Amino acid sequence: MPNILRAAFRGYDKASVLKLVEELNVLLIGLEEGLISKEEALEQSEAAVSVPIKTVFSGFNKEDVDSYLSDLRERIMNWTSR
Repeated sequence: MPNILRAAFRGYDKASVLKLVEELNVLLIGLEEGLISKEEALEQSEAAVSVPIKTVFSGFNKEDVDSYLSDLRERIMNWTSR
């Protein structure tokens, strides 16, 4: 998982990326606190990442974002109750 999301020419829209990251983090918190099931989290995370992210003149580096989102999704898929 990258430590930062670098800025890039012709990158992903920053506001859209931050909104998506927040949605996935909320799902992870919901799992940890027992508020949603793993199946619900998987379904909601799939719906969230299936929407294409708009490319803008100045945004976040696409590879960084794709890697970060993939890591968040992997954490949801591999989550087990503690």
